[in-house]
Amino acid sequence: MHITYEVPDFFSANHYQDQSPVRKSARAWAMVHDEPAGEAVLLCHGYKGYPGELIRPGVDLFEKKGYDVYCPRYPGHGTSNKDFLSSKAEDWVGTAYDAYVHLASEYEKVSVVGHSMGGAVATIIADAFSVDTLVLLAPALVIPAIPRKTIWLLKHFIKKRKVSWQSDSDYHFYYEGDPDDDAYLGSQYWSYQFPSGIWELERVRRQAVACIDHLGSDTLAISGGKDPTIPQEACILVTSKSKGINKKNICILRILDISCPMTKTRRPRIGPWLRWFPG
Repeated sequence: MHITYEVPDFFSANHYQDQSPVRKSARAWAMVHDEPAGEAVLLCHGYKGYPGELIRPGVDLFEKKGYDVYCPRYPGHGTSNKDFLSSKAEDWVGTAYDAYVHLASEYEKVSVVGHSMGGAVATIIADAFSVDTLVLLAPALVIPAIPRKTIWLLKHFIKKRKVSWQSDSDYHFYYEGDPDDDAYLGSQYWSYQFPSGIWELERVRRQAVACIDHLGSDTLAISGGKDPTIPQEACILVTSKSKGINKKNICILRILDISCPMTKTRRPRIGPWLRWFPG
């Protein structure tokens, strides 16, 4: 695997600066050919996620399509829940924004792929920069489970609420990490609900939805029929707009759960979205 963790620092002084160390699995990464490609792909990870989750599609884009691939880490992710609670929507979107600006100065073309909340972030970036090619995997554009008024109220009184979480042995991790990374990140992120974090997620979602009417990117959105969080309506929403030439398509994989598609041992068939890219 041709991967490097020596990537440009996309954390500007305008973004929250993490106080806790970044876990090994959560480091920003890049896959760059010895002879740099003319085109690159920016990957955007999800809410409470981390760059290591997206190494598997990065390998496919790098090896099968010949792109250079980059995946930055949002502030507050992959460190501690204290950092997470201190970071905001502007930090998450802003980091991806800065990453795109940097890549656009280095490559002839930059495409964007986003998973879950990263799909919303990718939609914002694609609209801001008139990106040609956009792929959204279970994009967090419709989230029925978020009661907005309740979350807005709770975030003022409840910092975090304990929920059940345990490591899943069915998942295979492609990234390089320390043996206790999954347990640590589970104890910091996935074992809690954070009302203020959910509110920031909702802010990202609303910003992304506001971009859809004038989004001109060639867009492929994929949803999993078993995904308990992101319904198929999210993909329909982003692909049903008429703006653009050959700009909209949808591929709903009804039998797959792609809520965390990049680490599971039984990988989903990614052919449809990989074929979306030229090359």
